[in-house]
Amino acid sequence: MNEQLIETIKQLEIKKAPEEQSLEAANQTYTKKQLAHFIERHELPIAKSWKKDEIVSSLTEWMKEARINLLTSDAELRSFYSYNVKSAEQPLDIYDANLSETDLERVLLLIEHGLIFNIDGELWVPDETIKVVTDDVESPELTSTEKEAVPEEKAEETKTQSESLQQKRTQSHPRGQRTQTTASSVSTEEELARNKKTRLKYLKTQAKKNKRKKK
Repeated sequence: MNEQLIETIKQLEIKKAPEEQSLEAANQTYTKKQLAHFIERHELPIAKSWKKDEIVSSLTEWMKEARINLLTSDAELRSFYSYNVKSAEQPLDIYDANLSETDLERVLLLIEHGLIFNIDGELWVPDETIKVVTDDVESPELTSTEKEAVPEEKAEETKTQSESLQQKRTQSHPRGQRTQTTASSVSTEEELARNKKTRLKYLKTQAKKNKRKKK
């Protein structure tokens, strides 16, 4: 199986990197026979009888969207791509690297989506592709992770602010609290006094009535 994968990867070799570091320029380095592989592999609505420029243009447009979808939907493939291709100090030589069958399948998948190109066994990536992966795949993922952490930080910050505000209020108005308590006590005493007067008045009235009855 490994030999079959390597053979397919070899069939998709390009002779050299184009001067223009773009996906379309890189696709232009393929022969029409090689381009037919992509059309058949992905069952694209592209006729093999089209002119090469037309095939390359249509294939490039499809790859621009497909490559992003591929990396965002497969974390392991994204990790492989980042470590072995995008951030690699030296180009990965797939013929001498003794890659596993799984890794060879990943290499072929990346080639078929325009994320890497095979130049005599070494993996090459256009600068444009590196920028797109950084901006459209890696940056949104980082932003999403940061957003998940924000609510927790905000909640803790809000709690701290509330506690601080409550403490300030307590420190700023202790006299007011005592005044309120004193006022409450005074109100209770006044009410008791009024009740006492009302009771005495009632008793005096009753006493007068009783005297009149006796007469």
